[in-house]
Amino acid sequence: NWRWVHNNDGYENCFDENGWHPGYCPDPDTCKLNCAVEGIDSAGYVSTYGVHEEPNGVKLDFMTDGGNVGSRLYVTDGADSYKMFKLLNQEFTIDVDTSTLHCGMNGA
Repeated sequence: NWRWVHNNDGYENCFDENGWHPGYCPDPDTCKLNCAVEGIDSAGYVSTYGVHEEPNGVKLDFMTDGGNVGSRLYVTDGADSYKMFKLLNQEFTIDVDTSTLHCGMNGA
């Protein structure tokens, strides 16, 4: 359920089960220059991650046909950073439709 990180000039892994590639990623700055995260389009979000666009929001499938379980999204704050929610003495709410959950699913 992760996105492929490969070298910019081809399709050799920058990260595998042994860790970061020593040639492409001897340090974070060199790695940023040598490697890229594989992109994904909206159809890929649906088929790979179970994320569907809906009016005024998104729908997240628990499991995709390909077997991925537990989709998640992150909120960005511009092109270069994630949105930080500072919730001290405040509330963050979302609506979840639990009426279609299968038996045994945790809706909490």
